[in-house]
Amino acid sequence: MTSSISSTSNVDENGVAGWEKSVTDVNNIDESFANTRDLGYTRLNYSRITTIAQLGEYNERDIYKVQVQSNGKLSISLRNEGVEENVLDLSEYEQYLDELKQQLDPEGYAEEQAAQKAEQEDLDLLETTAPGMTLKVYMVKNGKEVLIADSTAEKDSEEYQNMSAILSGDYRATKGNYYIEVGKTEDADPKADHPYAMQILQGTTYKHDYVMTQSDSADTTNKEISTTQDTSLNSTTGTSAISAAYAAQIQAVRDEGAANLLASGASNLSSLTADDSNSNATALFSALLS
Repeated sequence: MTSSISSTSNVDENGVAGWEKSVTDVNNIDESFANTRDLGYTRLNYSRITTIAQLGEYNERDIYKVQVQSNGKLSISLRNEGVEENVLDLSEYEQYLDELKQQLDPEGYAEEQAAQKAEQEDLDLLETTAPGMTLKVYMVKNGKEVLIADSTAEKDSEEYQNMSAILSGDYRATKGNYYIEVGKTEDADPKADHPYAMQILQGTTYKHDYVMTQSDSADTTNKEISTTQDTSLNSTTGTSAISAAYAAQIQAVRDEGAANLLASGASNLSSLTADDSNSNATALFSALLS
């Protein structure tokens, strides 16, 4: 059930407010736009959202909802345990060498960048960051969920170009509700676990850091595949309960003097601790932010 959540908050030494919550995945048969996990909202240079979860034999895909509250560049990154460590993040030293090379040998640097770009274009969009996984983004237009970006689309399609822009942080998003679907490629091992960390950011900076850890569905826990939908799940149960937690957080952010109310409200929520099955994804998340 997605209605069980636990939420905590803290402020780091840089004054960035961090929010954490835990949710439980729905069974594969119940995965739909109506039963998404609500990630809250993103705003230009204001908030960053991270999801830690995993796909597996009994979990084909995950769907999330996010409200984009600003027009501006939107980036979504997806990482899984199949990537090499140095792909997760670029160290300050590597950045320095890159900048130095650009200054000392601009022509050589340009040629190197062009070669890397050509090599990257021959790979799948997620080949270097999340091999074996897929990413799709939908936007609600006229009350309908419309596919706007797809990592598996044809390379000359608009959906592919939009996904390329989203992954590089160059996609110019407009205000509205978006759905993000994380899935597995057709050639992925159907029985293998795919722990992943997904991160959403508008702009280049943030003041509020939201982290959601998703624990396994009942099917994954019980190692079975449900054939009957859970009738207790609908748009007013699972997602609204999660949205309520973020509504409390958003209110606290808008009024710093009321921040303590969030902690008090969170203490009344039922406690849920993500199980060990997400430990690999948690380690991935740590590497992503290191």
